[in-house]
Amino acid sequence: MATRSWGHRERLLALCGLGALIVLCGAVATAAGAAAGPGVALTGTALCCWELIGLWMHTAYRGGCHE
Repeated sequence: MATRSWGHRERLLALCGLGALIVLCGAVATAAGAAAGPGVALTGTALCCWELIGLWMHTAYRGGCHE
């Protein structure tokens, strides 16, 4: 049985979810006293924000906001 492959929107949402998970892991590591915790949390935040910007651009393009 053939399944539909993931579209661009689903990939963006999945990577944003991964970024949120990395932020959570960084917060736990920071609370536990790990020196790398804030860096991990910042990396997850950057990934999540980047993917949200991509999702916003994808939605704007698909919504007819382009010329």
